[in-house]
Amino acid sequence: MSAEMVIRRALPSENDSVHVLVQAIADETFAHLFAPSQVPIGEANWVSAWLAVSEEEIVGVTMTRAEWISDLWVRRESRRTGIGGELLAHAEGEIRSRGHHTFRLRVVKWNARAVKFYQSHGWRVQREFPHEKFGHWMFEVTKSSEMLPAS
Repeated sequence: MSAEMVIRRALPSENDSVHVLVQAIADETFAHLFAPSQVPIGEANWVSAWLAVSEEEIVGVTMTRAEWISDLWVRRESRRTGIGGELLAHAEGEIRSRGHHTFRLRVVKWNARAVKFYQSHGWRVQREFPHEKFGHWMFEVTKSSEMLPAS
C-alpha cells in the first residue's frame, strides 16, 4: 500500500465524484449482468462513505450500515495494493464500534476474485440466494469479531 494513501470521510462536495467512480467500477465489473442497461447503483448519497485517497485521487470507497458492509469498491488499477484490505478493516472497525460482533456483506457469486478476497480476510460464506430484484446468484458472507474481555 502506498504511504501517501489515507482513509477519510467523504466530503459533501465529493458526492457526485464518488457516485461517478462507483458507477464506473460497477459498470466495468457487472456490465454483462445488466447489458444493455447501466448497472443499477442503489446508493445516491455517499456522504457517510469512507474514501481511500492517494495523491488527491479517490481510489476506493466503502460504506457500512448497522452490521453490514453495503459497499466496497476499488479502482482496477489500485487493486492488489492493500487498499481493499485497508478499507475492509476500516469498515469492520466501524461496525464493531456500533457494538456488532458479526459483520455481514453480500457479494455476487460468480465474482470469484471478490469472494476469494473476503475469504482471505476471514470471511465465510453463510448462504447462497438469488438476488431479490435481479435474480443472479449471491452469497451472504459473514465474519465474527473476537469478543473483547469484560473489564
